[in-house]
Amino acid sequence: MSGPDVAEPTPEQREERARRADRATRRALAGVLGLEALVTLLVPRALAFTDAGLGTVRTVVLVALAVVMIAAAALVRRPFGIGVGSALQVMFVLTGIMLVAMFVVAAIFAAVWGRLLLLRRDLVGTPGGLRLLVS
Repeated sequence: MSGPDVAEPTPEQREERARRADRATRRALAGVLGLEALVTLLVPRALAFTDAGLGTVRTVVLVALAVVMIAAAALVRRPFGIGVGSALQVMFVLTGIMLVAMFVVAAIFAAVWGRLLLLRRDLVGTPGGLRLLVS
């Protein structure tokens, strides 16, 4: 007794699967940016208790970065949105200059971002290399 014949998906079915995978990974990327914005808004609270203190410039920079991350989360569905989000990963890592522990937190988020991009490449068939960050 043999199993049922499994037919290969048609090109239309493959295209539909790729479209669904693209939407799903873009939603996950938007979620990562939203969580990063939340964490960025929590940094001033942690900085307030350090010797360096919490200055106006640091507060403005962190709040502005969080606002830009929220805006970028809304733009991830656009073709340039993934590139904007990828650039914000660098900015998020640079918050480690203000609080060293942020290097670790930002590295974790950047690793999740990179893994989602690789998953998207595998599922959707987006190009690799630097084009992975902007398509």
